[in-house]
Amino acid sequence: MEFLKSKGFSDEEIEALLNKYSTEDIELCTFNQDNILEVIDYLKDYGIKDVPKLMLERLDIFYLPYQKIEELFSKYEKESVITSLEYDSTMFDEMI
Repeated sequence: MEFLKSKGFSDEEIEALLNKYSTEDIELCTFNQDNILEVIDYLKDYGIKDVPKLMLERLDIFYLPYQKIEELFSKYEKESVITSLEYDSTMFDEMI
């Protein structure tokens, strides 16, 4: 998960991810790191401020291609998406 440092994740944030998720999840993240880095870039560019918190709450989002997230987000007002995800990351389930 060291690859997350390139996107500004702290050692503490990476440690929290390692402690929360299974070995299989961590291996899947490492295998899919290029996609995960694209998703992080997209979310930051979109305006999501606390991407590490979102990743800690909803790792599944980061397995999706950013194009799929972009498609889902395009159905809603931008500020509504940002506010919803920052308040309650389970709101993503309603978008799918």
